[in-house]
Amino acid sequence: MFDFLSMAGNYESRAVDRYEAGGMIIDTARVTDSNKSYETGICHPEYNNGDWVIVEVYDTKEEAKEGHSKWVAKMTSANLPASLKDCQNAGISQLVGGSLEFARTIEAG
Repeated sequence: MFDFLSMAGNYESRAVDRYEAGGMIIDTARVTDSNKSYETGICHPEYNNGDWVIVEVYDTKEEAKEGHSKWVAKMTSANLPASLKDCQNAGISQLVGGSLEFARTIEAG
């Protein structure tokens, strides 16, 4: 249950890829606190109050690289998704349960 503690301080060795622009981060890395070995998380100011949403998980590093590229393309396109759904990969989120879908919120300019 506390496998996430083994990830502390070793991000560089777990990282697959990372994209940052305009207040958004798309990060794909190896994880130890879940059913799948790799995951892509998105931190975007227009979803989930700017907090992380784990959007996809993978079994292999190759799948993770492909998935990361797919999410970068999707999140940098002219039409952002209406919502992001958390795949609840982490053991702790599986205990909490329920559907975690975050609708896009657009701040008034």
